[in-house]
Amino acid sequence: MLVNIKTVLTAQEIIDKAFLRASRIEEPYFPKKVDKIKREVMDRISTIEATSAPYLRKLVRQFPTLERLHPPFYRDLISLVFSVDRYKVSLAGIDWCAQRIEELSSHYIRMVKRATDAGEALTLMKGFYGRFASLVRSQQQNLAFLIECRNYIRSLPDIDTECFTAIVAGMPNVGKSSLVSALTRARPRVAPYPFTTQEVHIGFLTRDWVRVQLVDTPPGILDRPMEERNEMERKAVLALRDIDGIVLFLIDHSGTSGYTVEQQEGLYRELSDILGKEVIRVQSKCDLSSERRERICISATTGYGLEELRGLLLERGELFARQRADQAARA
Repeated sequence: MLVNIKTVLTAQEIIDKAFLRASRIEEPYFPKKVDKIKREVMDRISTIEATSAPYLRKLVRQFPTLERLHPPFYRDLISLVFSVDRYKVSLAGIDWCAQRIEELSSHYIRMVKRATDAGEALTLMKGFYGRFASLVRSQQQNLAFLIECRNYIRSLPDIDTECFTAIVAGMPNVGKSSLVSALTRARPRVAPYPFTTQEVHIGFLTRDWVRVQLVDTPPGILDRPMEERNEMERKAVLALRDIDGIVLFLIDHSGTSGYTVEQQEGLYRELSDILGKEVIRVQSKCDLSSERRERICISATTGYGLEELRGLLLERGELFARQRADQAARA
């Protein structure tokens, strides 16, 4: 998972939780009743602060800073849905609230210490309770916004962006998911992808210390011309440019996919320009066609050509890993 953000409480939930814990405070016997009540009031104020302020500060730390978020792939996906300025303002508001609660707590505790009778101490406690609740409620919209952000961030695909990646593309029904399953020899794990009801299929090839990730994006992302996508889908395609690796573009020459070669060639040219990556053409379903029109021909059904393609991907993965290791050594 990109980041592990705990549940974001609503403003009322934070208030209720703090008040509940404070209500359980009861001091042992004091010789003077006024001293007992003053101590209980101070402890309840401290408990409310200890329950709320650290939670709010931890909440701010849990959310990723977009400018420093690595890799840019995730930053781009997050910025598709939420205003970056609103994101920053909300986190700043929560941090400000935590600071104000701490200041307010210290201020009221000092006043309670100077109180001359129990009535004055209890009045101060009520005043603190009211101001604390108002402070937290002032962040109600920010908290609601962060709840949405948290739910969205948790839904982002868990793609290993430090691993050499082959993004599988091509028109519908050309055998993309079948290829990922056949190459990885296991059922790929799935992860949700923004803006669709479908999921990303992710599989891995491994040999010794080399690891290659295969990503089959959901329908609507890399299987049709840009003019047929909505705005969110177009931006989701652009986010894929941030992933290091190559594109495996599957072309079906058997005629069984329902798309002409001309249509597939058009998508190939478009994705080559948009993604800015090396695109390797792979002829799929070669068991259904007698013609071999591409240098790499495979059949996920019979297994033809899969070992050659698997070897090619692992070689590229090894080269990528060595380059990363050299970069780290120079740094």
